[in-house]
Amino acid sequence: MANLSKNAFAVMAICPKNKEHFGITVDPRNGVYTFCWGFKIKKGQAKREGYDSKTVQGAINYDADFNGCPHCEAKKFYICNCCGKIVCYNGEEYVTCPNCGDCGTVNKSAQSYNLSGGGF
Repeated sequence: MANLSKNAFAVMAICPKNKEHFGITVDPRNGVYTFCWGFKIKKGQAKREGYDSKTVQGAINYDADFNGCPHCEAKKFYICNCCGKIVCYNGEEYVTCPNCGDCGTVNKSAQSYNLSGGGF
């Protein structure tokens, strides 16, 4: 994993393979939020650490060493249009959010996002 700045923090995501939550370390770099490391974490511990209250708003990039989801190894994600969860993406055209059950096709949007890790 790359050296992280003192401004690095974590947000929560969910894996559709097993419906498990996990954390993603995010490091703001030159005005871009960079996903650096995916890691397993229990919901209770994530809540105690405040990971469920972090928000990312802006452009997102991936570190060259980003390991992806610790459950399915996905290195791409989509943001559920209904509940706002960060969800693993493996190239499917049609997806179902493992958090809220909303279904739809994946559309690429601008490189600016508003991500929130809350609401287990």
